[in-house]
Amino acid sequence: MDVHMWIMYSGHTLTELWVVLARSVPFNLAHAVGNVVFCLAFGPLLVRSLLRFRERFEVRWQPLPAGVRAPVAAVLAGLVIAGAGLAATPDAHAAFAAQAGYLQRTQNADGGWGAGPRQASSPMHTGWVVMGLAASGRNPARVRRSGRSGVDYLVATVGRVRQTADLERTILALVAGGRSPRNVRGRDLVRELIGRRRSNGSFSGLVNQTAFGILALRAAGRSPRDGTVRAAARWLARQQNRDGGFNFAQRGGQSGIDDTAAAVQALARSGQRAPARRGAAFLARRQNPDGGYPLTPGGASNAQSTAWAIQGLRAAGRNPNAQHLRGARNPTSFLRSLTTRSGGVRYSRTSAQTPVWVTAQALTGLAIRPFPIRARGR
Repeated sequence: MDVHMWIMYSGHTLTELWVVLARSVPFNLAHAVGNVVFCLAFGPLLVRSLLRFRERFEVRWQPLPAGVRAPVAAVLAGLVIAGAGLAATPDAHAAFAAQAGYLQRTQNADGGWGAGPRQASSPMHTGWVVMGLAASGRNPARVRRSGRSGVDYLVATVGRVRQTADLERTILALVAGGRSPRNVRGRDLVRELIGRRRSNGSFSGLVNQTAFGILALRAAGRSPRDGTVRAAARWLARQQNRDGGFNFAQRGGQSGIDDTAAAVQALARSGQRAPARRGAAFLARRQNPDGGYPLTPGGASNAQSTAWAIQGLRAAGRNPNAQHLRGARNPTSFLRSLTTRSGGVRYSRTSAQTPVWVTAQALTGLAIRPFPIRARGR
């Protein structure tokens, strides 16, 4: 700005430059001090918010590999095999055949899944698909491509599980796939997770990671009376906002649908019924006119947030199929309306981003099964 003033409004002499620089010292000092104060006051929360949105909306586009178009005969054979598997338990499979079939067809040769068809597998997306398949009544360990299942992929890539959130998700997915998380290539993931708990009872000092910490421990067999579960649940309940919702970080931030739903499920599974009911009431009040739920109140409905809301409502003892705020259709009907002819579920009316990930999480909502999800339909 100083150089601009010198170039635009002076005779371009060094003397005039020094005059401009000297006169701007008070403004520059105030600007610098203001930036420091702003960063100290709001920087950590802003950074956490940006990281969360980046993780949720980041998409990696990759070129299609050569020979990706399979012969028609192979496609038909795959559909026949998938149909035979679906027919094994008609009562459990029929309602979610389209969505589960889509996930089965998008499985990679290493047994895992990426965010979309033909994208590289990742432990994160594979974990969500395993839980979605289990929610639909399938045994994820038997959904295989080239002899490998999603559970096999999670075990093979356990070395990449380092962060607390990764530990929690992997424990939940392994249990959903019928695999113990206590001895995975020599690692006791449950013991490792317990070691991450802070002295105040939280995991990483965040609502979302504390909620999933509770759910992972409950999946691994810890009771609501377990010391780690109780301490985490008490800390989590203290982070509830006045409106009944939860922010992903701590009390005081804007309440969101996904984080409130996760917290409600964790509180319900740890015996904290009163805050769970208040959280469910927050969810009930935030339904959109189309029947779905947004990421944050006031936004457009999307499949993943709607699925989370369904799970939260159910965990607190409410019937999601009876949720009709101001005459809206119920949230499960909204989810079904986003299902495409391929069986995949769109993220929203205007976006089809990360279709494998979205379909996997939508399945848990369509099945109305709160976390933790255990393997069934073997």
